[in-house]
Amino acid sequence: CASVLQISSRGVTTRRNTMAATLAPGAARAAPSARPTSARALKPRASSSGNAHARLGRVDVRARATSTIDASTDASVTAAKRALHDAVEGTYRGAGASASERAAVEEAQVALETLDVAGAADIDLELLSGKWRLVYTTAADVLSVLRVQRDLGPLSPVEVGDIFQSFTADGRVENEIRLSVPFLLAPATTGTAGGVALKVDADYAKCGARTLSLTFQEARVTEVRISDLAEALIAPALLPRGSINHQILLAIKELELRFPLRGAVTAMGGPANGEPARGDDDGGGGSRARSGGAAVGAYLLSYLDETTLIGRASGSGGTFVFERASGRPQRS
Repeated sequence: CASVLQISSRGVTTRRNTMAATLAPGAARAAPSARPTSARALKPRASSSGNAHARLGRVDVRARATSTIDASTDASVTAAKRALHDAVEGTYRGAGASASERAAVEEAQVALETLDVAGAADIDLELLSGKWRLVYTTAADVLSVLRVQRDLGPLSPVEVGDIFQSFTADGRVENEIRLSVPFLLAPATTGTAGGVALKVDADYAKCGARTLSLTFQEARVTEVRISDLAEALIAPALLPRGSINHQILLAIKELELRFPLRGAVTAMGGPANGEPARGDDDGGGGSRARSGGAAVGAYLLSYLDETTLIGRASGSGGTFVFERASGRPQRS
């Protein structure tokens, strides 16, 4: 009986295995009929907040890159201005510069001009407005005056103080040089308003993005400051001062002589009255020159920022390097 049961059990097991093998191919064939799941469907969708964060991240990266570039440019400009300042130092505003020193100044000047953020854009007349003090020049007419004092020293009959160039946004420019005569006028040292002021008034008009045409109008002798010695001779302190003494002193202090420059410039080969200057059509900036003046050429402003101005006069007029003396614009 036990043998019969074992044989029966083996038969049942064999039939079950046969049925499983028979059903398996059907199951295998049924599996491919299941609809495949799309890869796109399986990919999680980015949330709107995630996209916003990504965009903000990209903006932040761009902002940091721009800030880095600006900081690098500012550092380059600062270094270039320091190099130019070091190059002009000790040259007596150009009058005592040797050939190698002039070459060093020119190299530093060009290096700074290439960093002008305005580039070829129109000159900012509001930024130009103000009073600028000359620190270096190659202009022969200015150097001839400076060299008199440098060469003669204490024996020089004239003392040269500050040299300024002042602009207004409405097309006016004033060149000023302060001079003194020893013993007669108060000292005209740099940074003081002693001596006497020689001023040349001019108009300017834009004749290019960075170029101005200049028209001289008149020269003035003004702001006379006499020395203590001269004042003591006119009105001695130990003697009573009468009305005549006071009138003389007041007349000297208020003295102002004016000389129209049209005839003088024409005699030196400049254009005659009525000959139009380049840029008299206003060129989009500045002002139309007043009648009666004399055009004297173009003036390229090759560099301008809040503290430094570099100008190049046409022809052999030379170059001018200025630092702002007053009238610095207020930036918001």
